Amino acid sequence: MKNDLIVKHNKVIESKYSMTVTEAKIMAKLTSVIRKDDGDFKEHRFKVSVLLEELGIGEKNHNALEQSIDKLLSRVIEIKLDSYNKKGKRDVLKTTLLSSCLYSHSTSEIVLSYDPKLKPYFLQLKDNFTKYYLENILELKSFYSIRIYELVKQYENIKSREITINELKEILDIGNSYKLYGHFKEKVLTVAQKEINEKTDINLTFEEIKKIRKVTGIKFNIERKENRENLHIKEPKTKDKSYSDDVVKLYNLLPETERIESRLATLEKMLGEHSYEYISADIEYCKTRRVKDFFAYLVKSVKNGHYSSADIEKKKKKESAKEAKKKIAEEKKLEEEKRSEERKSRAEMRYNSLSEEEIESYKKKSGYYNIPEKIRKSVSAEDMIMVVLMEEEN
Repeated sequence: MKNDLIVKHNKVIESKYSMTVTEAKIMAKLTSVIRKDDGDFKEHRFKVSVLLEELGIGEKNHNALEQSIDKLLSRVIEIKLDSYNKKGKRDVLKTTLLSSCLYSHSTSEIVLSYDPKLKPYFLQLKDNFTKYYLENILELKSFYSIRIYELVKQYENIKSREITINELKEILDIGNSYKLYGHFKEKVLTVAQKEINEKTDINLTFEEIKKIRKVTGIKFNIERKENRENLHIKEPKTKDKSYSDDVVKLYNLLPETERIESRLATLEKMLGEHSYEYISADIEYCKTRRVKDFFAYLVKSVKNGHYSSADIEKKKKKESAKEAKKKIAEEKKLEEEKRSEERKSRAEMRYNSLSEEEIESYKKKSGYYNIPEKIRKSVSAEDMIMVVLMEEEN
């Protein structure tokens, strides 16, 4: 059991389904006995006593095991496909997880098999998959902890994963439960974090993503535990490569379904030939297109360069025009200040040359005598005359 490896397509990791924690562990055990070179689903036989012991259900709890499998026969999984209709609505595969179960009371065995429609998601996987050891989830007590463990394990090499609250609730098939975020955090997120940190091969923290004051998403931070020997867990062989911040940022710009580990190497190669701005512009452009293979379309777009080049050129022109406008406004302001100083200087020279009769005339012209006597004591006649003189200089 210690080296029972579970390998699933990422579409299964991100699919929608609901079950009890016991049911989830039964399916995990079934997945762990699939061999990588299997060409078809096989029927797998399990000794009831061994299965009960491995899953921690209790050696004599035969009825609980049968009841869980009975429920599994009707459990539906929803997998989002890559095809869309003309209105942009995505195709969805809905199927049961198990095709059948044989209760062999004569041999005290249970015989299980996956539904044939799930073959592309469990057999002969070459990319876009997640793997972990069965032992990591057997001590988890919450179904949500198991699902969240899988979701973050998928991004273990990226070391973080962002997901909206609505998307996470949909994957977990929570429905109308935990409508308040505080309740969802307490009963699902915090429980999963505690269990995962105590009982699995990774440490997990999470940050809240907010819009104004509302929590709309979660950023999970994932860290492998250093002292893995104490867990008796053998690490699956996988690439452990660190990527630059720009590569990770580009990766996070990709649509959720395109965030496959192998994309990181391609993005890193792209950054060796093009700037971050260039590639990010192409990613945003490709998001507006309805294409069957998004990433292949993106690679071609980056190679041709006309989409991003045009966008970057437009942006540069817009920035240049904005800068030029700002410069003209600043020059105009300086020129106006200079003219104002010159007018003030000429007005002062004229004021100093005025006779008493002319000063009296300008007092009347400025409206000085129209000001109430109480206020006139605090108003300078010189200032009011200067205003008139400066207006005459315009």
